[in-house]
Amino acid sequence: MWTESTMPIGQSLIVSLLGISIVFLTLMVLSLAIILISRALGAFIKDSAPKPAVAAAPAPVVSDEADKEVLAVLMATIGEDLGTTPDRFRILNVTELK
Repeated sequence: MWTESTMPIGQSLIVSLLGISIVFLTLMVLSLAIILISRALGAFIKDSAPKPAVAAAPAPVVSDEADKEVLAVLMATIGEDLGTTPDRFRILNVTELK
């Protein structure tokens, strides 16, 4: 079998498929081991401390100067995208999307 310098195509396909299948079987066994270990540790280790309530975050304080700068950047970007000058349109409202 290994006395020749090359392998026939059928034998090379078998060796390739065998190698790929061994890698995937090893990955499946590893993933199952991780799942089982995490479940076993989750059964033994429980969070006894109550979780604190999430407090509402205060609204960030933004200076008027920062608002003007953001508005200028938005106007320049929109003007560039529309191919017009910022005096040709008005931004009426700016709302942050979350």
